[in-house]
Amino acid sequence: MNDPAVARKPQGWPLFAIALLVALLAGFLFLRWRKREDVPSVVKESPPISTPAVPEISKNPAPGESFAKPAPHPAEDGFDQKIAQLHKAVEAKNWVEAASALEAARTLRPADPSLAELEKALAEGKTKDDAERAEAAKQIEVKKAQDLAWGALREKIESLRITDFWDEALGLLEKIAKEYPGVVRDAEYGLALRQISTYQKESDGFFKKDLAEAQKLFADGHYAQAIAKAENALTYYPERKPQVLEFQERARNLQMEKSMIRVHSKTCWIGSEDREDEKPLRQVKLPPFLIDTYLVTNEDYSAFTAATGYPPPPHWGGRKPPKNRERHPVTFVTWEDASQYAKWAGKRLPTAEEWEVAARGPDKRQFPWGNTFQEKEDQFFANCLEHWQFNKSLAPGTTPVDQKDFDGGVSPFGVYGMSGNVWEWTSTAAPAKGVKPPPEFRILKGGSFMTPQRALRCANVFADDPRLPHPDVGFRCARDLK
Repeated sequence: MNDPAVARKPQGWPLFAIALLVALLAGFLFLRWRKREDVPSVVKESPPISTPAVPEISKNPAPGESFAKPAPHPAEDGFDQKIAQLHKAVEAKNWVEAASALEAARTLRPADPSLAELEKALAEGKTKDDAERAEAAKQIEVKKAQDLAWGALREKIESLRITDFWDEALGLLEKIAKEYPGVVRDAEYGLALRQISTYQKESDGFFKKDLAEAQKLFADGHYAQAIAKAENALTYYPERKPQVLEFQERARNLQMEKSMIRVHSKTCWIGSEDREDEKPLRQVKLPPFLIDTYLVTNEDYSAFTAATGYPPPPHWGGRKPPKNRERHPVTFVTWEDASQYAKWAGKRLPTAEEWEVAARGPDKRQFPWGNTFQEKEDQFFANCLEHWQFNKSLAPGTTPVDQKDFDGGVSPFGVYGMSGNVWEWTSTAAPAKGVKPPPEFRILKGGSFMTPQRALRCANVFADDPRLPHPDVGFRCARDLK
């Protein structure tokens, strides 16, 4: 047991704790010292902010004086906001709102220099917008008018296309394009223009080809054929009718000059005392006229049927005359057929009196060549029954209108083939016999290859039904002198 009075030996751990505390304190002091070394040694303090004295505003101003309100700060008066509203309204093209914003901004800052420029820009923008709106409205109205005009024109263009009136159709298309330029963007307009242009080009080519052929025929002296070819050219381009008519008139005039004989106004004998239908023998003086030198040929009549589409004689068996018979007189034609040809050729049928004057001349001769039928047994001046009876090796029929064998039968005026070959229709009417009511018969003159010499006499008259075609009946044409 230990004695409490005996002094105790000191323990080791208290000394260690004391030493540790001393070391920590030393470290702390060292760190504080280093921190002081990093801070400037002299730090100036900022001077104190003094608040200016605000004069005291009297609650009761002197008479005649008013309170002076403090001016708001520029950023707080709403001016910039109004300007922003103005720009936004201008962008939206809301001119009423823009003008209102401008006036509000002017109220806030009447003297702001930017307001004048903004007002000018606002006015210019509104003017431009009004012009654009007006132009847009105008374009809408123009489009409506264009659609109406094009709608009405489409039917007209189609009608002209069907009738081959190319120039007029192109002219109308060009006209509407000038009046309404926007129509060129219409698909139907473009299609119509392309079609009409194509057809016009093709028709122009066909027309020029046929007209060139007509001009060649004209130069070769084939006047009837030239007239017919020109008529065919007209079917491709009807609008060029004046050009074709002018050519045909020249061809007819030259044809008449070359193929017609002028019969002067002279006192001539017609009729006879031999037969009742020829009486009386008398003198007449007719106005001058023209008459065909030769009978109308198959070739001539073919030109007429080709040009007009008129039916050809039935024995042709088609649109063309029998081969090697082009220069033979046309036969199997009625009086109406002959009249239609004459009308097409710019002529007419001669009267019975004109025919006899042209055949007989101023004296009383029996036949176009004189008073004797033939001077020699083997000599014939006309294609008639006696001719074929003598030439039994030949088959009776028509002969070419200009056959040299019968040149001796020319009349005093120079007309060939007025006796024989074929009877000739005249325009003179004669009442029928034994028919009630009588149809209007027409006078035939000249005889034919089937008749004897008595029928070949100039005064002979034969009335026949104009509706009947015959194998030995033809015609020649006459024309008044202008």
